[in-house]
Amino acid sequence: MIKKRAYSIVSFLFLGLLESFVYGLYGYDVLSFFFIVLILSISIDIIMLNTTTFKAMKRLKVKRIMSKSEMRKGDKIRVELQFLNESRRTLNFVYFDTLLDVFELEGDYTSKVRLKPGGKITKVYYISPQAIGKYNVGPIKVISNDGLGLAFVEFYSKKVDVAKVAPSAKDVFTQRSERVSNLRFTTGLHISRKAGQGYDFFGIRQYNDSDDMRHVAWNRYNIYGNDDLFVKEWEEERHIDVIIAIDYSEGSNVGFGNSRMYDFMISSTMNSANVILKNQDRIGFIVFSSDYGIYIEPTGRKDSIEKLQRTVSEIRPSGTFSIDSLNKFIRSKVKKNALIIVYASPGNGKFKGIEDKNFIRSDKQEYYYIINPRGFYIEPDSRVLREYEASLLNFENRAIDFSVKTFRSFGVIARDVYKDRLLATTLSDYISGRNENRGA
Repeated sequence: MIKKRAYSIVSFLFLGLLESFVYGLYGYDVLSFFFIVLILSISIDIIMLNTTTFKAMKRLKVKRIMSKSEMRKGDKIRVELQFLNESRRTLNFVYFDTLLDVFELEGDYTSKVRLKPGGKITKVYYISPQAIGKYNVGPIKVISNDGLGLAFVEFYSKKVDVAKVAPSAKDVFTQRSERVSNLRFTTGLHISRKAGQGYDFFGIRQYNDSDDMRHVAWNRYNIYGNDDLFVKEWEEERHIDVIIAIDYSEGSNVGFGNSRMYDFMISSTMNSANVILKNQDRIGFIVFSSDYGIYIEPTGRKDSIEKLQRTVSEIRPSGTFSIDSLNKFIRSKVKKNALIIVYASPGNGKFKGIEDKNFIRSDKQEYYYIINPRGFYIEPDSRVLREYEASLLNFENRAIDFSVKTFRSFGVIARDVYKDRLLATTLSDYISGRNENRGA
């Protein structure tokens, strides 16, 4: 390919050649010869690049070796790039490996290389993923310029690797606040490990033969002048099923770098899931959009969380989302009673007016969170841009407020939830629902 400056230089030379013909009438023939030599030099240089160099570049073998393809967010993964020159020419080129901005890079992911015939060189760099999902690493782009720097040839290696990024282990305990810490470390301390009789006193009734003598209320013995026994009754505790449904549409791909909404939804889900398991309740998940309909059944073990990690490491947000389509899916998949908590993106989770009114509510106890986009954007340096961003966010807030009020008018428990309140709100609603045995 010819660079723009090459066109400018050639145009200038042809203009000079035309003028030299005029001056040639007055004895300045040497100018015409000078311009002709320059034009021929440039033409030969470009022709050589597109013939010999291009053919030689095709014989450049490129290989990528990743230390592992399945990783966790924040891991540092070693990547080798091997270049082998199988041509008969010395090659000078620049390469770079194409990666998305979810990776932090360190090392020789791009560099200049001079490789003699038969020569081999290895370059090493490191990638550190900052968001969960499935991403391509590559292809490798190689560019070689001509000697005058007026044109270049390029090609892409066909080698593309796939990186599957699961949530990091530290994500589960990184969202800290005083209230969340209290919820996390006090919830579950006074709940029976088995379903049935709890610790809260309910009342007194007359003893029967099937009752446990340990619960006899001896202070009531002979209270009426007879030998009747009474036993204490306690409030019944039940294990409940909790399902966290995640909007995995394109609308949840909000943010930048290591601050992406879908990534934050997953880490909040895992934080909440561990508290729920600690309370001896069952936890399940739904990853949903028009492209995905993944249901992970509730269990009382960590295998449901592990399955969620494997699931989100192999996909990325895509498609659209709506509450009525989600509720149709819930009714078809979730047969038992359950407490449903929905994380919806601001882009697709708002009320649009085209929803099927029969499915705006599910037949389960449901909490519907519209995640506020504030906190997922870089604050601009310019005051004008900051004011513009603030006006856009204020407009978005009004739209979310309207949607929340509309959903509530249909009987849905809907909330506008900010980034730093998502986990605390989830646990608060879970505890409230558990105390009322919702989802049991």
